[in-house]
Amino acid sequence: MRFMARGLFGLVLLTLTLGILALAGKVLVQSAQEKAAGKHRPRIAKERVFSVEVAPIRLQDYAPVISTFGEVISGTTLELRAAATGELVQLSPDFREGGKVKKGALLFQTDPSNALSKMQLAKTELAEARADLTAAQRDLEISKAEVAAAEAQLQLRQQALERQKSLRERGIGTDAALETAALAAASARQAVLARKLAVSKAQSRIAKADTTISRRKIAFDEAKRVLARTTVYAEFDGVLSGVSAVLGGLVNANEKLGSLIDPGALELSFRVSNAEFASLGQGGNPLRGAPVSVRFNGLDHALSGQVERVSAAVGQGQTGRELFARLEPSAAKTLRPGDFVTVELFEPALKQVAVIPAKAVAADGEVLLVGEDNKLQAAHVDILRKQGEQLVVRADALAGRLLVMARAPQLGPGIRVEPRENTRVGG
Repeated sequence: MRFMARGLFGLVLLTLTLGILALAGKVLVQSAQEKAAGKHRPRIAKERVFSVEVAPIRLQDYAPVISTFGEVISGTTLELRAAATGELVQLSPDFREGGKVKKGALLFQTDPSNALSKMQLAKTELAEARADLTAAQRDLEISKAEVAAAEAQLQLRQQALERQKSLRERGIGTDAALETAALAAASARQAVLARKLAVSKAQSRIAKADTTISRRKIAFDEAKRVLARTTVYAEFDGVLSGVSAVLGGLVNANEKLGSLIDPGALELSFRVSNAEFASLGQGGNPLRGAPVSVRFNGLDHALSGQVERVSAAVGQGQTGRELFARLEPSAAKTLRPGDFVTVELFEPALKQVAVIPAKAVAADGEVLLVGEDNKLQAAHVDILRKQGEQLVVRADALAGRLLVMARAPQLGPGIRVEPRENTRVGG
């Protein structure tokens, strides 16, 4: 029985296999006949429709924002240096890292002994020069009086000579008396010249004394300045940084002991590209005073400032333009020189422009619009600015048209689409 059942099952399978083979052979024969006869079955191509996100293009006034990074710097910094070699004999209790000092407060003093000795010596030499001037002036007065007396004596001798000449002409006087009078007049004239020479010497001594006094006064003033510089005071209210001094320590001349920073005069240094720098001055808008927004990691609100100046030169190996902005006084509560921050600089507003996604625009400015029968059309826009993942474009003739928000390889002019409107474009 088992053999009969297996035999029948095998017969059924064989029959089915032969039937399938026969059917397949028939299909092959019919296909070959149709191909030989040149007959083809007509195929109906169905147009593909793609679903795309679209949004109307809206024109608006838009102020582009330049985003970059910057560094906080101190707008007012005073280096504290020792004026001369010596020992630190005074040191303020606040003279330490982060110490706050008031204007006029004593910061430190080096040993003033040497400077004080030099000042006293210069003062003594100045007094000596002034005494020499006084003596020279007194000698000048005496010499002038002696000149006047010698000139009076000369006048008397000259009168006696004239009288002897008159007597000799009348035959009363003698040659010896005339000769004696002439010698006396000549001697008086020589005495006058000697006294005038003394006056000239006295005047020279006065001029020399004046020069010496000027030189000694310069030396005295210099000694006073050196003495004053042994004591350093705070030029303004500020915070100390980079302090490296201890009481009793020895310092060298011009050695830096720290810096005084004005926390209320913080500035911001940042760079923009050449194109961004050019756009900031478009339309006659002055760059000075342009508002900036500063964001610092950990601060939940933005700080404000204003552009104050532009660097005069481009540093070696650098590009773009370096700008400096003055921060608001409240920034001192959070920021410190050396902090890195994010800077947003607001450009002048652009009139009647559209803000669209960057992925909706090709490299040459081509965009896809939805036209009649939901078929795509190509158009071009002028790219003005790039703002992150968005572009600011000039598209006056396309206002109100539906824009495809994301280009895809399968999309192009003439393709039918199923638009799904998105209202984010231009908002």
